[in-house]
Amino acid sequence: MSRQSVDAPSTGQNDVVFDKKLEKEGRVPNAGAQQQPIFVIVMGVSGTGKSTLGSALAKELGMPYIEGDDLHPQSNIQKMSSGVPLNDQDREPWLELIRNRAEELACKESSDGRVPGVVAGCSALKKYYREILRGRHHISPSPPSPVTLPTYFVFVDGPKEVLYDRMSKRPGHFFKASMLDSQLATLEDPTGEEGVIVVSLESATEEQISLAILELGKLLVEYAMEAISHAGTVLGVLAKDGVVLAAEKKVTGKLLDLSPSTQGGYGGSGEKIFLLNTNVIGGVAGLTADANSLVNYCRSAAQRHLLTYNEDIPVELLAQRLCDLKQGYTQYGGLRPFGVSILYAGYDPHYEFQLYHSDPSGNYSGWKATCIGANSGTAQSLLKQEYKDDILVKDAIGLVLRTMSKTMDMEFAVLTLDPTTKTPKAKIYRPHEIDALLLSEGLTKKDEDTEMKSS
Repeated sequence: MSRQSVDAPSTGQNDVVFDKKLEKEGRVPNAGAQQQPIFVIVMGVSGTGKSTLGSALAKELGMPYIEGDDLHPQSNIQKMSSGVPLNDQDREPWLELIRNRAEELACKESSDGRVPGVVAGCSALKKYYREILRGRHHISPSPPSPVTLPTYFVFVDGPKEVLYDRMSKRPGHFFKASMLDSQLATLEDPTGEEGVIVVSLESATEEQISLAILELGKLLVEYAMEAISHAGTVLGVLAKDGVVLAAEKKVTGKLLDLSPSTQGGYGGSGEKIFLLNTNVIGGVAGLTADANSLVNYCRSAAQRHLLTYNEDIPVELLAQRLCDLKQGYTQYGGLRPFGVSILYAGYDPHYEFQLYHSDPSGNYSGWKATCIGANSGTAQSLLKQEYKDDILVKDAIGLVLRTMSKTMDMEFAVLTLDPTTKTPKAKIYRPHEIDALLLSEGLTKKDEDTEMKSS
């Protein structure tokens, strides 16, 4: 049911968050609100040039670098200097120390806010070792990390002959060339594992960096899309006389203070649906912190357009502006994509009522009805069966509620035209109004206590 699909143009590196001039003009969101750090590990057997590539990649990305060999305890260094290969018991605490050090660095504040990530050089020969570095396997009891640190590997792969040649040209290094066979025998090829990029040992460092950054950008978009696939459902339906949005509320409970949403507030005071401008409502699925930053950006862009042209911003233009920003964040190594998909429900005199969807890559498309977030496939199937081109808002409300029938805790909004002024009128419903809508469609909201007792 897509009307169009458009690839947003790149903004280029000069439009990203590090350009202070653009930040002052309000063309980018606050830097600290968006830069969730990542952990990039340059891996491979000894002699692959991990240190050279790792330090150069860190410099290119603007991240601190951890040399894994520098964190070996003295006992490990003595064994390797004597030509004795390390075993799992030797490596486990060392690998956990690298992960812990990366988490510490990721939490530190710099002059630009939170550092965008950490690069480390480490052999990471076995999948088990890589799971420790990913933070999924803990050797010693430790408190939960204060930062989520998605982990990616750059695997330097190459022929055995080249490795031996390189090793023979490293006099004085504690790792002996005679131990290379042991490392090659231990190596479990990571090709095909999640978050792994493979570069050739025989490529120039500049070529390795270019490939690593290109592939890293693709993986980060996939990570953002994965976050959205687990987010609460957001559904939109375009009608002849309006647009309807509904969103599943993930954060619910009797102890949660819901007074802002029950008493009303600016822009809806919810977690999923926001008033972006007087003529546009947005529904978000994904990382909440990222969504808040993008919502503020949209509002600023709409107000600048109003100030400049004395008219509300066209709906598609607002989607384009935001997608330009999103696409820019996929092009620069020191940044990660926004982990948010957005539905834009709006009205302008050019195309009247419209519904658009944008994803983390910076692409957007126009829709008659669509759904994002968890269980979007099932909702899309229902919409395809029941949607009609001449549907009215009244019927669209019923369709949305039936499609979201298993989600009784939701946010709900409708955009119509005021019959008197003929201007867009946005209504973001309060909880008791949503309950009334559910009752009108024969759908009842189950009490939380009753559900707990019955289970």
